[in-house]
Amino acid sequence: MPNIHLTDLFVAGATCPSEKDQEIYWDYPVGEAGGIRNGSVSGLGLRVTALGNKTFIHAYNFNQKRHRKSLGSTIVLNVASARLAVINREQQLKAGENPDADENDPRRIHLMTVREAVDRYWESHVSGLSEGYKHSFVMLMAKWLRRVPAIATKRGKNVRNYTDLGTMFLDRPLSSIKPLDIERYQKQFASPYVYNTALRHVLALFNWAIRMQLVDMRNPAHPLKKRKVIRQRRDYSMEQIAKITAHIFYPVLDAVPEIEDLNGITKRNKALFKAHIVTANDQMAELCNYLGILFLTMARPSDLATAEFGHFDLDKLIWNKHNTKGIKLSRSLYEYAYRTVPIHSKVAAMVRAQRERWPDSRLVFPSHADPSQPRDNFRRGLARFKALPGVPEHFQIYDLKRIAISLMLTGQGVSREAVSHYVDHKGNLETTMIYDLGLVDPLRPVTQRLGELAGI
Repeated sequence: MPNIHLTDLFVAGATCPSEKDQEIYWDYPVGEAGGIRNGSVSGLGLRVTALGNKTFIHAYNFNQKRHRKSLGSTIVLNVASARLAVINREQQLKAGENPDADENDPRRIHLMTVREAVDRYWESHVSGLSEGYKHSFVMLMAKWLRRVPAIATKRGKNVRNYTDLGTMFLDRPLSSIKPLDIERYQKQFASPYVYNTALRHVLALFNWAIRMQLVDMRNPAHPLKKRKVIRQRRDYSMEQIAKITAHIFYPVLDAVPEIEDLNGITKRNKALFKAHIVTANDQMAELCNYLGILFLTMARPSDLATAEFGHFDLDKLIWNKHNTKGIKLSRSLYEYAYRTVPIHSKVAAMVRAQRERWPDSRLVFPSHADPSQPRDNFRRGLARFKALPGVPEHFQIYDLKRIAISLMLTGQGVSREAVSHYVDHKGNLETTMIYDLGLVDPLRPVTQRLGELAGI
């Protein structure tokens, strides 16, 4: 780490060597030309990263420990103001005061603990994100923030419990966390998907703490690499697709038997059976509406779960999709509230059927227990749907989007750009590769032509 007299001209031209992640230049009486200069301050340094970020820092001893504090960016401070800040901090140290004491609680030690950092990160950033992201963060990083359900149930009891980051390191100083500690935390995740999700949260936490100048350290999660996630293919033949769409758009509901005027026990059993059939038919009809809208709009289940009747214009056949996952249609300072896509007349009919079923609901598919909340699953109806002839056991609701894209639209010559924009894909290669999963028959002329050129 070189020692040199810091000037505003030197700071403007300072660079980080290509073989390093960062370089720190300490303030020293000897200038660039070798002459002795006045005004240098011991402990003042200039940190220059490989990305070109420049920050003034202060190195000092407190409680017999060596510490380093970021004073601010060179955009905000110049050399003179940085020297003055270091002089004021040194005077506090000589008086036995901690210059980095928390202004809200001056009694706490200057080293922020992991749990305190997680709480601050939650309040300032995570609490304003989506419900799914907050749930993932709470389960992997801060289980003490988990909300207690209003009604105690056994749901989720069989799910494997992980030790969250805040509980594992608790009162350890945030700056003391090393890559080996993060590696120990990550070893508990056998699933590559959960492993990558936890690593993403840890990276974001430390990046936020470094960016907010709460700690002066390198991100301990950087040396760890994400695991490769290999997904199993769920392929469908055209015959299976025909069966699935037939069950969706032309459902055959069970006939309700007539109740004969028999003795009390038989009549009661008949009534219970009739009530069961009516309930099952209603569940299946609502599930078919749900699957039909997904198939004809190629929307994500999460998009439809939060869709409201007010988002649809059934006369103009359009859907104003709110809170989409892919194309945000945003700029740096603003974002559009929704994006508009056309819908099929069959979709409008299914939305009208849902309005008749739920006349007082705001959501198209509300929860039966609480109509103000979206419906979270179709477990029973989906089990009955998979039992229908021709429906494969591996069928999943999300596959309706992939079937329509990869096996039907792109195979019939519809441009990728139109499909990508309609289904709200970002358009990157990893996302659009889904279009080719079932693109087999349109490619057969290629193999046929190759055979003809080879004379076989």
